[in-house]
Amino acid sequence: MSLEETAGQLEMNPFQRFIFLRSVPGLAEVPPEVAQVVAANTREHSFSRGALLYRQGEPANEVHYIVRGSVEIRRHGQPVRTMGPRTVVGGVASLAGDDVGYDAIALEETVTLEIVTEDSQEIFEDHFVFLRRVLAGTSREVLNARRQLGARAGFGDPQPPMTCPSRPFDLVEKMAFLRKTFSFADSQIDAIADLARDVYEVRLKRGEVLWEIGDRSPYCLMPICGKIRCEARNPDQCFVLGPSDAVGALDSVSGERRWFRAEVIEDLVAFHIEMDVLFDVLEDHFEMAMSMLRAIATGMLRLYDLKAGVTQTGAAVLAR
Repeated sequence: MSLEETAGQLEMNPFQRFIFLRSVPGLAEVPPEVAQVVAANTREHSFSRGALLYRQGEPANEVHYIVRGSVEIRRHGQPVRTMGPRTVVGGVASLAGDDVGYDAIALEETVTLEIVTEDSQEIFEDHFVFLRRVLAGTSREVLNARRQLGARAGFGDPQPPMTCPSRPFDLVEKMAFLRKTFSFADSQIDAIADLARDVYEVRLKRGEVLWEIGDRSPYCLMPICGKIRCEARNPDQCFVLGPSDAVGALDSVSGERRWFRAEVIEDLVAFHIEMDVLFDVLEDHFEMAMSMLRAIATGMLRLYDLKAGVTQTGAAVLAR
């Protein structure tokens, strides 16, 4: 019998939990010793059909890896996603905060491996490779959600331009911009400074093509002034990004190829952030890494709202 077939009949032993977790996307890519730590902190949990794993507005204190069965995610009462075996449910809700989240309902008898959120975050702090894979996986979820949100991928109009001096930005100005725009408001000042030192400014003219669909994605851009026209295919999507957006962040953080063509349509001033630099800073500053993960999770909830037909404000820029 497979692990899915035996789960719920006999309790999975530690080795079976480890083998199953190694089959879950994300955990399959971390060193075996890290997956062993995660497995040692999980316990098996069974849910009958119709049982609630989470209720919107209540704290999500555990994360569930689905072994067998299926779970429907509902936001404001509207179904937005169905999760099956080898997927993770509750990570977004646990990160976004006690007063948000979603309903998660078992559609059939469902067996999961449950890990307490606090234990999961302790493993993040001790093993950055695990946190990096979760950042990548959550970014990939947001990207996939964008691809299902119609012609404009769920994007609104770009924000008005910020103040752009004719001279280059100094270090203090870079720090102020990053703290305000990149969802790092609660990060320590030395973490912001470390990132700002390796962020560099670019000034590009209208008509310049930043990248094509399928190009590698080693960096993202954070516009201060100017606009970028973005065009995707399969499905066809077209949207304009500008100030307060992290352009190309989703594909860069997830490690995916570029999913849209990007062309400057209004003279651009932006900060260029290399992913290798960003990940080095995040590894050195855990709170900054968690701030970024919370921002992506909150952005995912906003996309659930759009899919459910609910409009809310205050989207995290990393949903871009």
